[in-house]
Amino acid sequence: MPQGPPHLLPQGQPAPTHQHMHAQQAPVRQVPAQQMPGQHFPPGQPAGHPAQVGGHVGGGNAGFGRVLLSEWTKIRTVRSTMWTLAVIVLLILGLGVLLAATVNPKRDDDYVSIALIGVIIAQLAAGTLGVLTISAEYTTGMIRTTLTAYPRRIQVLVAKGLVFAGLMFAVGLVTMGLTAVIGKSMLTSRIGDSSADVDLFRSVVGSSLYLAVIGLFGLGFGVLLRHSAGAITALMGFILLPMIIGPFLPHSVGEKVMQYSPMFALGKLIGGGDGDGGPGPWPSLLLIAVYAAIALIAGGIRLRSRDV
Repeated sequence: MPQGPPHLLPQGQPAPTHQHMHAQQAPVRQVPAQQMPGQHFPPGQPAGHPAQVGGHVGGGNAGFGRVLLSEWTKIRTVRSTMWTLAVIVLLILGLGVLLAATVNPKRDDDYVSIALIGVIIAQLAAGTLGVLTISAEYTTGMIRTTLTAYPRRIQVLVAKGLVFAGLMFAVGLVTMGLTAVIGKSMLTSRIGDSSADVDLFRSVVGSSLYLAVIGLFGLGFGVLLRHSAGAITALMGFILLPMIIGPFLPHSVGEKVMQYSPMFALGKLIGGGDGDGGPGPWPSLLLIAVYAAIALIAGGIRLRSRDV
């Protein structure tokens, strides 16, 4: 059948046919999703597809180096840390100089071990600082911010341990090295040269490592107990009790208790000597490091499995 002329629009334009309307459908325009207050669309992602929710907040891409830097910033900007380190330096250096100026040892005594006697008390301050490094964050609630910014809890604990141990070793090394040199020279000028076989490396470096290990021990107790007073009490008991209760135990038992204690290890590192039995200086230090590792592992398990 012949088709009639197309209907005209008011302006004289022909009305579109059915085929023409089907071919020239209007393109579908994507309407952006409404951005809620505080919502942010990541660069390169269409605004119509907001970022998925549910990942870790802000911490997934943070590198371990940034965590180390963060822990270093925290530990060096806390005033109590600097005061405790000053007490450690004062105990080691002050007692060393005081003893070197007042005692009258024999010519066959080890002058270095006399000068470093202050580390016996300084270890208590080092352990306390290790506890406070983590327990203070639980007290103030800062630990929640730390773990929100970097949710990998074990890596946070490792970073704290590395920063703290490095700082404690450095402070101990400088302080004990200076104390050993000053104390020995003072005793030599007063008494004369000592005939004792002195291992300066063992006394200075070994004792510095010991301070770092005791601090890590405190860190382990702190993250395990999450309470400053309880963790410090437990640490002090572990350091001091073996030497206190050992003499009251049966001889064979008490001897072993004392020989495998932190105080015995420190005495070996400062004064050396293998005539009194027990592990040597370096095996004793390794044993204390194993104790500290056990405390840190137990604390890490609790940190990972329990809410903060």
